[in-house]
Amino acid sequence: MHWYTGKIAEAVATSKSKGAIFVVYIEGKDGKSQNFTNLIENTDVGLILSSDSFVAIKVEAESVPHQQFLEIYKQTAVPSIYFIGNGGIPLDIITEVSDSASLIKQLDNVLFKAGMSPSQSSASETLINAEQSSSKPPNVVCENGVCTIKRDTQVNLPSTSTTGGDSATLTSDEKLERAKKLLDAKKLEKEREEKEIEKLKEIERRKLGQEMQKMKKWQEDLELKQLKEEREKEKRLEREARERVLAQIAQDKADRAARFQPAAASTPTNKEAEPTPGPSGSKSDSKTAILQFKLPDGSTKTQDFPSSDKLQSVLNYLKAELKLPLNKFTLSTTFPRRQFTENDHVKSLAELQLTPNAVILVLPLNYGSVSTNSGPGGFTGFIWTLLTPLLGIFNFIKVFLGFGDAGHVSGDGSASSASGGYSGGRLNSVIHISSKYDLENKLKAAGSKLVVIDFFATWCGPCKMIAPEIDRMAKDFPSVVFLKVDVDQNGDISRGYNISAMPTFVFLKNRREVSRFQGADSYQLRSTVQRYK
Repeated sequence: MHWYTGKIAEAVATSKSKGAIFVVYIEGKDGKSQNFTNLIENTDVGLILSSDSFVAIKVEAESVPHQQFLEIYKQTAVPSIYFIGNGGIPLDIITEVSDSASLIKQLDNVLFKAGMSPSQSSASETLINAEQSSSKPPNVVCENGVCTIKRDTQVNLPSTSTTGGDSATLTSDEKLERAKKLLDAKKLEKEREEKEIEKLKEIERRKLGQEMQKMKKWQEDLELKQLKEEREKEKRLEREARERVLAQIAQDKADRAARFQPAAASTPTNKEAEPTPGPSGSKSDSKTAILQFKLPDGSTKTQDFPSSDKLQSVLNYLKAELKLPLNKFTLSTTFPRRQFTENDHVKSLAELQLTPNAVILVLPLNYGSVSTNSGPGGFTGFIWTLLTPLLGIFNFIKVFLGFGDAGHVSGDGSASSASGGYSGGRLNSVIHISSKYDLENKLKAAGSKLVVIDFFATWCGPCKMIAPEIDRMAKDFPSVVFLKVDVDQNGDISRGYNISAMPTFVFLKNRREVSRFQGADSYQLRSTVQRYK
């Protein structure tokens, strides 16, 4: 008996390639299994199962191949023999057998179900009988399992030996030819088996590829879900931060309105007791102009004036109270941009639209029409007029060589260093821009780095609130250039970037605007820097 020694999958592939019946013998360890095994291996049953019509494999009970086999086919008693056709359908299952004759009869029945002739199952037996008959010498008679040689007469002995020699020679040639054919057949069979194995490997490889594609798609879906959740979380945090900023802006507006409102002349009890005297608070506010003066040295001064006062009263106040170290100066506003002339000196503050409050810039003027007093500040203003061009040239050289920020020039003639410019040859985190020329130099020096410009105002509450966050971000992102532009001092820059609200953040890359937004939203500011850095 010749059992297939490979795996079950290889045996199935071999049976399919040969068009044979796949036989699985489940062998146990009891006496009945031993009788089954002897009946198969030591009788003609083994010769039939070893023919080309069958591919037989023996599997031990309770082994791993047996467990795998039972996942497909139903559980039966042990021992048992499965006969499986090409479609994977069992043709017959033998669990009981008495002798080899009954088993051979069952094998013929299986061959009939498979559409094969029972004579094909005895091909190997016929071949063996043919070999025995061809190899028997003359005068040999086989009866009842015993072969005897008949002795001829001495006269015929020579011719008998000659004939026997020719028959032996012919038999050797046939055996050699048959051996060659068997080798060729085995070679072809081995090639078919290798092809089947390669085909099975290709199927496994494709299945593995499909599983990997499914796993990859599952991972992509999971990542997409996580990104969606993160985006929703970011939107929620952004919405909460915006609500906090709006609440802070509203609070700042309320605080500023309360700060600019004039103090009450009497207690609420007195107002209730005396409702008739004087105009109401709203009328008082409409007749009062609260002016904030921004001086050239960066300091500010706030003063209340009646709305009916002339602009000349404001000039007189500046000359008398502030002691400006300027020979000549002019007054202007930023929003809307306007510079007052001598014709405006006789107009009231209400006519000049400086009520209820306004920000006025006090700017030095070499050739102007506004005259200041020639008191003690006249000589200082003259000295300042001489030093201003020299200091401007000095600051230009410092900026050009990269040693410092041009900054703005204070009233005492020294260059004031802004928090964020160059100080002592060291680059600070945030740079304050003093002029359009200064901005051009900073953008040119930044190169391909991300530049963040913060357009702010000193009177803007949200601008003050987000300023510490900008300083922290400048430390967190050393490769990003942070610039601050005061819209009151740099109106030309603000108009060039169409700034209409404070704070406004403009993001530049290679001197091209990539993004902008308005409002003190620290979360949006940090996320935008993260995106374009």
